[in-house]
Amino acid sequence: MTDTQTTRITVANQKGGAGKTTDVIHTGGALSARGYDVLLVDIDYHGGLTCSLGYSDLYYDTDRTTLFDVLDFDQMASVNDIIIQHEEFDILPASEQLANNKNIQTLLEAPKSRERLGKTLDKLDNDYDYIIVDTPPSLNVLTDNALVASGNVVIPVIPEQLNANSLRIFAKQLGSLEPAYGDINRLALICNRVEQNAEHRDTIKEIESAYSLPLFEIPKRTDLSQSIGEGVSIFGFDKENKRVEDARGLFNEIADLFDETFEKTPSKEVEV
Repeated sequence: MTDTQTTRITVANQKGGAGKTTDVIHTGGALSARGYDVLLVDIDYHGGLTCSLGYSDLYYDTDRTTLFDVLDFDQMASVNDIIIQHEEFDILPASEQLANNKNIQTLLEAPKSRERLGKTLDKLDNDYDYIIVDTPPSLNVLTDNALVASGNVVIPVIPEQLNANSLRIFAKQLGSLEPAYGDINRLALICNRVEQNAEHRDTIKEIESAYSLPLFEIPKRTDLSQSIGEGVSIFGFDKENKRVEDARGLFNEIADLFDETFEKTPSKEVEV
């Protein structure tokens, strides 16, 4: 790589079902396929990324050291002990402890409560090229931690009116964090599960006119969920057809934006 500085990116929107986990996995796969060293962080209390990639046993095992544990100042260095080596990228898995309301309240009331994830990632031994963070479907201290830790956000949305309205709420949350924690760079919007109907087309036009950001459209494709069902991204999928090829091209466009924005150069030829 020509640039070894780690880039951190959060994928977030408080609306559930927007496709956050899908985008994290396939974007991570696109970056990994370029030769980048990638870490996916699952700070979603549902553990969607962790369980989707086949690590449900770790999500439910609260006897081990977990992501929640390493958010404690005294245990942050232990983050290196709980990283999982997947065939495409490394994973910092979620834990059922993140779904415990008492634990979240404890974190919320702790000093520097929204800076814990960033300080934990500072303790990583590996100098990753990219760290991509998956977040809960809510605006809480976990989502805030991800946004503060990364300073960059990609916002997924389903192009339906109710989902589009949620973008305004999310924009207010970003604005509320920035005075205390610095600017959060809005990188792009990703419209997921796009169908060729009037509601989706009209909503996409509305989003494009309201937000001056790059917008990517990901059509509704069964292959995306099929690859995740096998525990890999579309880039690690052993099925080859036109839809898989097209899906890879779409997520490569997102990876292109990241490389251009952060001035990184892949070590492998990019598949088109």
